[in-house]
Amino acid sequence: MITNTCDRIGGTFVGWARDTDVSALKTTPWERAELAPWLNSPELWDVMIWQRLDRAVRSMADMADLGRFAKQHKKRLIFSAGPGGDMLELDFSSSMSELILLILAFAAQLEGQTIMERNQGAAAHLRSIGRYSGGTIPYGYHLVRKVFSDGREGWWLGLHEETAAIRRAAIARTIAGHGATRVLRWLVESEAITPKNHQARLVTPPREHDDGDTWRLNTVYDMLRSPIVRGYQVRRDGSMTRTTDGSPVIHAEPMIDDETWYQLESALKELAVPSAHPRRKDGHELLGVIVCGTCERNMYGAWNSFSGVRKGTFRCHGGLHEKDQPASSILRTVALEYVDEQFVDQFGPFRRTQVIRTAGVDHTAEINELEDDLQELSGRLVRLRGAAADVVEQQIQGISDRLGPLKERPVVPSREQTVELDTTWGEAWQQTDDWAVRRRMLNDLGVKVKVMPGNRWTPRDDRLSFAAGTHVDPEQDALDDIAQQESF
Repeated sequence: MITNTCDRIGGTFVGWARDTDVSALKTTPWERAELAPWLNSPELWDVMIWQRLDRAVRSMADMADLGRFAKQHKKRLIFSAGPGGDMLELDFSSSMSELILLILAFAAQLEGQTIMERNQGAAAHLRSIGRYSGGTIPYGYHLVRKVFSDGREGWWLGLHEETAAIRRAAIARTIAGHGATRVLRWLVESEAITPKNHQARLVTPPREHDDGDTWRLNTVYDMLRSPIVRGYQVRRDGSMTRTTDGSPVIHAEPMIDDETWYQLESALKELAVPSAHPRRKDGHELLGVIVCGTCERNMYGAWNSFSGVRKGTFRCHGGLHEKDQPASSILRTVALEYVDEQFVDQFGPFRRTQVIRTAGVDHTAEINELEDDLQELSGRLVRLRGAAADVVEQQIQGISDRLGPLKERPVVPSREQTVELDTTWGEAWQQTDDWAVRRRMLNDLGVKVKVMPGNRWTPRDDRLSFAAGTHVDPEQDALDDIAQQESF
């Protein structure tokens, strides 16, 4: 249509401004990426042609600005399809033409508002029954067809196997105590597809993969905190869409169960609490385990040269020692070998135990949100009458019914349970060479290794001692039980 109009007026094209997927309802002509440069360079052209007036503006104010621009720069603005379908060109030297243009702009503005309200109403209905109403597809999901409660088939968010597995793994790592930065590093190192590229391959037609797109920390936080993983419908501001009784609208297939969600919330709260102690810069394999036998302070890791060979050592700061008390030190390889032997000898046959923590449930935030909804609805009720007031009253009653049980138990405390595992401490110790994992075992058992002063000729076992909490030898415990029974 534009090409035909150009031929009709005898013009020659100097360029195009397409601005695909840009709404005239939300942007002025000067806010559009391809159109703005032409408006800012009026010396490059004489005539601007649109297909229709609503492709140019949907606002009387925008039309007034555009007309003022054309009048000032003596430009011709033409619309290929005006009222009745024929070409429309208005002479801006005439006040009557400006009035007609504003009337047409008002009609376009009114039509745009009607379309927006109709779309908003349709989207609200789709949201109320859990149908996908458009927008960004969350990470871990893709669109599938489903029959909904109104008997019609529509789009639903189903789990996307590859990205759902990535999101679940990120959640599992967070529950295990990995911070968002560590999760981010894992996502980058594992070359997990980013949310932007996941979205790009799901649209029709698929967009090209953006090799420059990377994971960001705020993206990881949003992915971990969003209730969408429970299947809940989430608004753009992060809040959940609720039904008349206050319960969340199910919008997608749940990715995790409620218990996992509560564990995730608990982990995020713990990770958000800043440590009371600065991070140690001298961390080593036995930090918190190996101590000086004289002052009983933690020893630090250091490197020393022996006959020109650089070797790792554990040393005491010596700041609390008396003048005649030397600072203790021992070779790293000697200490690690000693701890390895002692751990297997003393704890090898014992079965491992693990403390299972079941996260509590805190409904305080949900209660506060429902109470805010009640207050807002109550304020609306006094201004409504008839059927509208009846609907609001139904919503208030539904929310009140939901608030009752929540207020009875706003907080369910967490629980801890110690369970016995199928493996022994010795098996777990020998299955890993990672001393960070081994150090956690030592700390769980309360192990302390003391280093007494000495020199390179002092026997190792005379300088080192291995102490831990009281543990029962299973074989000896059985023999003692038999002896006790025979004594009766």
